[in-house]
Amino acid sequence: MTKPECLSETDRRAGQAPGIHHSDFGLLSPFGFRHSGFSGRTLEAPYTQAHGSHGHTIEAADLLPAHLLDGDEIVILAIKPSLWFVVFVSFRWLMAALALILAAGWLAELAPQVNTPMIIKAAAILAAGRIALAVLQWASRLYVLTNRRIMRLTGILNVDLFECPLTKIQNTYVTLGWYERLTRVGTISFATAGTGGVEASWLHVNNPLELHERVRSAIHQAQRPGGSGI
Repeated sequence: MTKPECLSETDRRAGQAPGIHHSDFGLLSPFGFRHSGFSGRTLEAPYTQAHGSHGHTIEAADLLPAHLLDGDEIVILAIKPSLWFVVFVSFRWLMAALALILAAGWLAELAPQVNTPMIIKAAAILAAGRIALAVLQWASRLYVLTNRRIMRLTGILNVDLFECPLTKIQNTYVTLGWYERLTRVGTISFATAGTGGVEASWLHVNNPLELHERVRSAIHQAQRPGGSGI
């Protein structure tokens, strides 16, 4: 039987799948050191939230459409990004709005005829609108790990589903930007041999190192002969 490849929802509808080749699994730590192999930690009972993620437990059954799971597939975790996601994706727009307000104050001294209150109001509406959009993006985003696949669901109006069997994942990466280190969040990225690059990322998640270890453990389990992902 042919094993499933990594598919987005668009690929699934088009009946297309990238060619992916299985290879050894390597990991890049946030400090740039490549690790081969795994920590050997085994997953505990299926759970839906990483310890200490500063949020309420997410019931996967309430978040995942039933048709996304296959038979006896087990959801190991289903999480949302940290609320810092809203700040990070809105940051440039907020800085632009602030610059516009400062410029309006400067213009008010040079050209009193300029409608400064209107400019400030427009900047405030711009900032509020971008934050509202970011909140919707956060609310519609879900990261899922099962005993067979990793999944990423995004999209406000049209849902975009990325999924990839654990057996097809070659590399995982943890990225901790300076702003992420300050807020104790990070980004986990996934790559396969078929593309040689990152195909999907779990952006701005709490406890990224702990989550990364759990993902590594699940991949190890799946890629072992006789593992649940084979």
